[in-house]
Amino acid sequence: MFVDQPMGWRMAENIVVGAGLSGLVAAINLAREGRDVLVLERESRVGGSPLYHPSPEGTPVDPAALEAFIGIDISPALHHFEGRAVVSGEVIPTDSEAIRSWLIERGPRSTSLDSLLYGIAVDEGVKFEFGHSIWSNDDVAKLPPDSIIATGLYFEGFDATRVPYLTSFHFVSRQTIADESSSHVTIYHDRFTSDYAYTTSLNGILFAHVFQRRPIGKQTLKAFEEAVFIAEGYEYKAWEHFTFPVPAASIRNPRLFAGDKILAGTLAGYMESYMFFGMLGALVSGKIAAMAVSDKARACEEFRLATRSFAGAYLVKKATNLVPLPLLLPQLKVALRHVFDYPLVTKTVAEAMPGWHNCQRALQGA
Repeated sequence: MFVDQPMGWRMAENIVVGAGLSGLVAAINLAREGRDVLVLERESRVGGSPLYHPSPEGTPVDPAALEAFIGIDISPALHHFEGRAVVSGEVIPTDSEAIRSWLIERGPRSTSLDSLLYGIAVDEGVKFEFGHSIWSNDDVAKLPPDSIIATGLYFEGFDATRVPYLTSFHFVSRQTIADESSSHVTIYHDRFTSDYAYTTSLNGILFAHVFQRRPIGKQTLKAFEEAVFIAEGYEYKAWEHFTFPVPAASIRNPRLFAGDKILAGTLAGYMESYMFFGMLGALVSGKIAAMAVSDKARACEEFRLATRSFAGAYLVKKATNLVPLPLLLPQLKVALRHVFDYPLVTKTVAEAMPGWHNCQRALQGA
């Protein structure tokens, strides 16, 4: 259960709930302002849910622009990768450079972005108390005003702050491989999921993930296994099943505040609402949340800029959901064959990521 007023509260000027990407960036930025910062984390270490991490994740990131905005160089955690898509069994190469995409390890290992940010936070004097969870709205109410809530993909955080959500359904499998130089992302679109599935490898981890916004049956999992074996030659047998809340219940999901508390990361809606890319948004949101402690007007301006693409992606997904998969997949196949021939299209994809515009504006103003 949640511990009422842990010892560190009496000495901390600012409380951050959650030691994920957004919480760590917020804590680092607050500490650099000379504040006493305490991070409360439900797990026994950084790195997120053990159900999902460690895992390699791909996302569009402009490293220089991101550093210009959040003040943190994450380049040691960024890795080039070979990308491709598999649509109804056809393998289509993709150009990760065209949309400035990188592969990042998430989780508790020393090679993860989480560990990189944690080390920076400790060096800046941030204090951590592990094993503390937010279970209810009463727990949130007990936190000091301007506490930052960055609880990520946990139902308790959404329920406690009364943020609406959809439930997404997931199967993941991971295994270690001897080739630590292997770095790839393969995205699968097929009739076995109305969303998508993918496999990745990085730092000796081989990872597979299939999800959608409705329950996943055994036939779905079997079809994905077969598709991966045909396209890549990998076999996945041990699967973990879980559900996540995602901030896509409403076109008005993004919000910076819950009462007198500040929201960050997934909870605040910094997640692209079509394919659920959220790492860039999480990093940017940490900076905006820290900003909101002392300058709410500027934080609100940055928040609107960061989340302005949410509604468009939300409506596009709603529209594509109306198209039966047997009709949608051939169109998607044609689009992916030619998308990299049109720089404006790849530019639009990158700019749809929450926080992209904030970073570019910061770089131009540097």
